[in-house]
Amino acid sequence: MRNHLYLAMLLSIVLIFPLSAQDISFKGGSTRMKMQEGSETILLQNGAEVQVGSLMVRSNTMELYGKDFRFVRCEGDVTLQDEQRGISLITSSLLFDRVEETLLIDSWVELEDSNNQVAASAARMEFFLQEGIVLLQVQARLLKHTEDGPMVCRSDFMIFDRDKEMLDLKGRASIVWKPDTYEAQTITVNLKTEEIRMEGSIKGTIHG
Repeated sequence: MRNHLYLAMLLSIVLIFPLSAQDISFKGGSTRMKMQEGSETILLQNGAEVQVGSLMVRSNTMELYGKDFRFVRCEGDVTLQDEQRGISLITSSLLFDRVEETLLIDSWVELEDSNNQVAASAARMEFFLQEGIVLLQVQARLLKHTEDGPMVCRSDFMIFDRDKEMLDLKGRASIVWKPDTYEAQTITVNLKTEEIRMEGSIKGTIHG
């Protein structure tokens, strides 16, 4: 059984752990570590940064915990960038599961997807990084840049498949585009072909 180990460091540190998931590196201006077996935690403050593969997260404070530091909890001015996946986001809190490769966000979030020329926002988001699936809830909005101008999609709940470029809108769904308006209970959009399908309480206004 290892003893408790507490470290407080005012200088920036960088450590790397080879783990069962992708390796993780981190640094912070002030760091406290508890390495008791079964309850290992690392608390980062003052310029906290964590990098896992191509994914970089920065925030005011971070806590790494769980077996092999599986979970990374970020609080305050959170930014995430992943140039390989072509995504970036800003929010105020975030939970990253390194094993499942998922992001859980229960605060207002703004996402940029440069690969698909998409910008999205919502009050809650789940992002399955490996599958390329994004779930958006509460005041969900997605803007797609097209040759005919921005396509603005809104609904209570959205499912965005980045790889297939498909978008499902559920609950008070609406689309404003060039500058026509479409409303329905559910709307499915093929963002690649720009095909729109609607079901339930359908309304629309098309400008000639």
